[in-house]
Amino acid sequence: MIWLAVDKVVDGLSPRNLSRLYNATPGWMVTRIRDARFRRTLRWAAERSPFYREAFKSRNIDPYRVRRPADLGDFFTTPDQVAADPEKFLCAPPSIVFESSGTSGKNKKIFYSRAELDQMGQIMAAGIMLMGVDPQDRVANAFDFSMWIPGMLTHYALMTGGQFCMAFGKVDPVEVYRRLRTYRFNVVMGEPTWLIRLTEIAEREGSVPLKLLIGAAEEMPPNAVPWMKKVWQGAQVRMCYGSVEQGSAIGFQPCNQTDGYHVDDTDFYPELMDADSDGFGELVYTTLRRRVMPLIRYRSRDVTRLIHEPCTCGVPGMRMDRLRGRRDELVVASGGNLYPLMFENIFKSVPGLSGEWQIIFRLEGVREILEMHVETHRDDIEVLEKDIHRSCTQAYPDLMKNLALGIFQMRLVTHPQGSIRTGRKIRRMVDLRYAPAAAVEELRSGSNSEEVEHAI
Repeated sequence: MIWLAVDKVVDGLSPRNLSRLYNATPGWMVTRIRDARFRRTLRWAAERSPFYREAFKSRNIDPYRVRRPADLGDFFTTPDQVAADPEKFLCAPPSIVFESSGTSGKNKKIFYSRAELDQMGQIMAAGIMLMGVDPQDRVANAFDFSMWIPGMLTHYALMTGGQFCMAFGKVDPVEVYRRLRTYRFNVVMGEPTWLIRLTEIAEREGSVPLKLLIGAAEEMPPNAVPWMKKVWQGAQVRMCYGSVEQGSAIGFQPCNQTDGYHVDDTDFYPELMDADSDGFGELVYTTLRRRVMPLIRYRSRDVTRLIHEPCTCGVPGMRMDRLRGRRDELVVASGGNLYPLMFENIFKSVPGLSGEWQIIFRLEGVREILEMHVETHRDDIEVLEKDIHRSCTQAYPDLMKNLALGIFQMRLVTHPQGSIRTGRKIRRMVDLRYAPAAAVEELRSGSNSEEVEHAI
């Protein structure tokens, strides 16, 4: 019962005091709070969620005997299970739903209550205050407000934290740039590719001194950070790590150690699955304070490493390393979640393509390049480009919106028929943005086709 009382006290704290509490809570108490919340969440889900009730019964799991996640053995919740029947996970009536892209192309639906949005706004507000956002700051929120969660969650956080803000959504970066001086914004939040495009505009047209640039939803190219700091006259660049399934972010960067994240390990119970000899494995987590749609040992597909040694900045608690990749074929790039089925849908309506293709993501400096490698017998390449462009626009307008905003470049690379697939299997999505130089060179030298490259 003492931990229920602790939760009530925490729920009543301001974001500033919550961030101070995070800095002051000793490790042993964090462990006790996390374990107590885990047991309470597990029992709640077992009693009210049809999915967990059936899953535990089939495995002879007694939720009242489970003390920690490891006691559940090889039980995990997968994204495919959530996508297949999300309402079986519900434990209470929801107020709102968000969607998250899945690798199969079937979006996952994640439900929340109004009270949970308020709570997540409080958590997020405390997290961005740890990263340096103060109540007197003026914030431009350019996260997406469509079906996804980051725009609204960030807005809740800013409202809770008391910052003056504007809810831009994912507009053309030019629109934000034009208003920086008008509203005296000193903090800008958005996806890394969007922030890079904004910085390119400022470099060309002239910048203003910013305090912070905060990104999320994608990885930030490391070589972009010093350039962005210079353009924005000393602004710090920070990242959050979160998802629609997590709700509030699980990871924040409150210090200059920007090669990873400080973990919110009182609202989440993080674990690693199938870690290698270097300690890198798939991040698995349990949500600890959600009551509408709690997730037990949810497989994120993201590969990282948990760090238990204290950070040199003095902020306590667990940390996680920079994401090393994903266990599935979904790639977070070009301002969104991209998966093989998207490109199958794009190419199938374009005449003259063989059906063999590969998508390669690269970086040229800080600019992201999406290369579409296709096999074709057509020699009217400019018309082929237009056909692919038209198919993309019809099937996935959000992708083409990001292209129009200048967030990335799209290139077409044509190959003779029968040349792309060199073995029994082909890797449809190849992400070389953060790959070692040797791997990039190996792919380049391994090409056995005459490439004709065009910018779309």
